[in-house]
Amino acid sequence: MKMRHNRPSISRRGVIQAGLLGATGLMLDDFLRLADAQAEEKASEKIATADSVLFLNLAGGPAHLDTLDMKENLSEETQSEFKPIQSKLPGLAVCEYLPKIAATADQFTLLRGISHTTGDHPQGQAYIATGNRPNSAVKYPSYGSVIMNEIPGDPDLPPYVAIPQTEWSAGYMGDAFAPFKTNAVPSPGKSFSVRGISLAEGVTIDKVNRREKLLKDLDTRLRQVDTNSQMLDALDTFGQQAYSMITSERTQKAFDVSLEPESLQKLFGSDEVSQSLLLATRLIESGVKFVTVTNAGWDTHTDNFDGHKRLLPPFDHGFTAVLTALREKGLLDRTLVIAMGEFGRTPKINKNVGRDHYPRANWCMMAGGGVRSGQLIGATDAKGEGPTPETDLHPDDLGATIFHALGIDHHKEYHTRTGRPVSLIPNGRVITELFSPIA
Repeated sequence: MKMRHNRPSISRRGVIQAGLLGATGLMLDDFLRLADAQAEEKASEKIATADSVLFLNLAGGPAHLDTLDMKENLSEETQSEFKPIQSKLPGLAVCEYLPKIAATADQFTLLRGISHTTGDHPQGQAYIATGNRPNSAVKYPSYGSVIMNEIPGDPDLPPYVAIPQTEWSAGYMGDAFAPFKTNAVPSPGKSFSVRGISLAEGVTIDKVNRREKLLKDLDTRLRQVDTNSQMLDALDTFGQQAYSMITSERTQKAFDVSLEPESLQKLFGSDEVSQSLLLATRLIESGVKFVTVTNAGWDTHTDNFDGHKRLLPPFDHGFTAVLTALREKGLLDRTLVIAMGEFGRTPKINKNVGRDHYPRANWCMMAGGGVRSGQLIGATDAKGEGPTPETDLHPDDLGATIFHALGIDHHKEYHTRTGRPVSLIPNGRVITELFSPIA
């Protein structure tokens, strides 16, 4: 396996090049100098059921007992304030604030009783981002970083996009495989510009072309004095990628959600979750391989029920809208859609009418990408305190399953920057019951 690592030093030409592109208000060269996303090795020969992934990250951790794992006859100190409603899926009652999800429960599969022992946010997020329990010895790469390396994408587009931000990292793979962050969310009916791709105000394509010519002239001069030709060649590649993305009409259009048909735009709400998911569908249609949408605010230590009343309706609308949009575009069958947080929340309600971190019980929704919909996999006990004895689901298994859907061997050996051999996800198992049998 061949993998490029980040380069700690930059030649004089690199400094000049970064400064020139910075003058246009376009910092993409800085990003792309570290982000050579072209994998030269073929993707795994395993049969893939998906070509791309959309991961809705419910950061902070939804309360399982107040959402998709509701229980009856609980004690007063644990019972949800919300009423359960019957979903379209037999045996699944969901929160009353999730009516759209209830009505479309046959279009996804719900995994419950996912458990681990990592109870703080950064480590919990790292766990669901990589499929590996965090440790001090190895910093594992997030799924998008691995996919960048394994599945070649369009050179005009960043292959791993985070809307609007993420703490997920490239780990030992280095910053060349880090996500491209939009740092903003679209507004309904308006053109969307992303710093680093869209031209700064007053900067024309002609100006960029003139600066590109100047850079080529500088290349010739600096090659006479800079002996590190390998570094120069690498910087040439990054510079060309930056130039291609800046000047590509296709790239500009990929981020412009206002170009979507009005009928499709109307599927989504005006809130940030829906608009982020609308952008995600457009990026996937354009060829982006991994998109993560972060929906923060689920850390409800205080006023858990008021918090969920505010958070659940946008999630309910956005998740169902994105499945509909991907299906209408003909993309759902090859796009793996995932929604989850880093853990559940305590059965016991605290003195602040909140629920605290609880990694012993969590859920995950999966759809598209070869997933056989309408299933319930795993369960928690009658009090929602942990998985049933027959349920054995962990974030490692989710990670192995994501890679399996993309045709990537989760046991494949990578190397850290110190040369240490490491399996992508050494402890995970593929959740084979998720997928439809191959005819």
